[in-house]
Amino acid sequence: MDLSVQVWGDGDRRALLLHGISSNAAGWFRVGATMASWGYRVVAPDLRGHGKSPAADSYRLEDHADDVAALGTEWEVVLGHSMGAAVALLLAHDSFCRSLILEDPALVVVDSDMTRDWMLAPYRNEISAHAVAADNPTWHPEDARIKAEALLQSSPEMVERTLVDNPSWNVMKEVLAVEVPTLLLVADLASGGLVPVELGESIAAHNPAVVYRHIPGASHSMHRDQFDRTMREIGSWLGHGA
Repeated sequence: MDLSVQVWGDGDRRALLLHGISSNAAGWFRVGATMASWGYRVVAPDLRGHGKSPAADSYRLEDHADDVAALGTEWEVVLGHSMGAAVALLLAHDSFCRSLILEDPALVVVDSDMTRDWMLAPYRNEISAHAVAADNPTWHPEDARIKAEALLQSSPEMVERTLVDNPSWNVMKEVLAVEVPTLLLVADLASGGLVPVELGESIAAHNPAVVYRHIPGASHSMHRDQFDRTMREIGSWLGHGA
């Protein structure tokens, strides 16, 4: 499937940003601009069923990976958030990328009532920039506007289909075996993070390619509510000021 993409910068190095479920490429606006200032040409696709990309009959992680693989290889760095991180892990090998950043990755997802309630909750209420901002007071106003737009561009049916199409959602094997240098950024469970601190530490202890960083107080969307801290961690790891 051909994906709609957004691009920031025209540097010699290439970076790829993969959003999470019910988000879109535009949601990377601050991350993309910052990485462009570091000398990257930053590409962010709308994944299938999201943003301006078409809906699909299947939303398996492998389908997303096939779409993303068609965008090219030899990325200097790939940054994936949540579901986007899971997709990146399916592709992460030397010919696809030289380094990998996993932002609060969705490593294991169980299709349960609790999971569905959490993932579908944004669709049950008013979808507007005002409503998103009220629910997320630490976000930049443009993040709230773009997230509302992304929710309107996607659908609860897509979210439900994603859960149905991935009954064995588990990329633990991939993160434990990844060989490219990897930064694992973990949020707070109390703020909606997906990866327990103990699991993040265990992954890094098991796999020397993985560097683990915990951002206290960060929510699952840390590039939105803890943007400065998140970019300092990313910039430091990549060798850039932030």
